[in-house]
Amino acid sequence: MKRKVVSTVAAAGLALTLSFGLPSQSFAEVSPAEPVMVAAASKVVTITISYRTGENIKSSVPYNTGGWKGTLYPTSKQAVDGGYLVIYSGTVTCSGNCAVPQTVSPK
Repeated sequence: MKRKVVSTVAAAGLALTLSFGLPSQSFAEVSPAEPVMVAAASKVVTITISYRTGENIKSSVPYNTGGWKGTLYPTSKQAVDGGYLVIYSGTVTCSGNCAVPQTVSPK
C-alpha cells in the first residue's frame, strides 16, 4: 500500500515538473479593427496621373515604392478640363521585406 502511494505521488510530481518546461499558449482574441501584417509576394496597385491636353500619355509607368516593384498599365482615361486623368494599374511584386495590412474579421 505504501509503495502504491509513493509511486502515485512520484508520478504526479514528475508530471508537474515536466509541465513547467512546456510553453504555454495564449488564445487572445484579435479585434476586427486591429490591422495584422501578413507577408505577401504580390499585390495590385492602382494610381492616377493627370495629363494636360497635348501632353504625351505614357503607355506604361514603372512602380518602385516601399520594396514593391512592377510596371503599371493604363486601364482608363477620363477627359477633364484642360486634359485627362489616366488610371494605371498592375500587379507588383515584393523585392525585399514587404508587408500589407490586412483587417481580421471576426468568425
